[in-house]
Amino acid sequence: MISEADWNHFKRVKADALDKCCQQVFDDVRKGIDNPELSAHAKYLYLYKLMENSDKRIANIFNYNAKSKAMLQLALMKSDGLLEAKQINGFSERFTEFY
Repeated sequence: MISEADWNHFKRVKADALDKCCQQVFDDVRKGIDNPELSAHAKYLYLYKLMENSDKRIANIFNYNAKSKAMLQLALMKSDGLLEAKQINGFSERFTEFY
């Protein structure tokens, strides 16, 4: 089971990672909207597919809110490039050894 200190740190890391993930989506939205080579319909289709895929990505990584899922979520955040080393170093030795 996750310690209370790790759980509190996890909640902060999770919020930061979610924000980073959403910013990546916004950057992709801008890239699609600003593409002069795409028609309005092509931009719409791009955005529709982007949001559909982004929603699945966010749900897969962030929709759990249980201590028992924290290590899984951290692994998913790390594999998706949403964590920085300094965030991982804030956990106990048990967690840092896992990663």
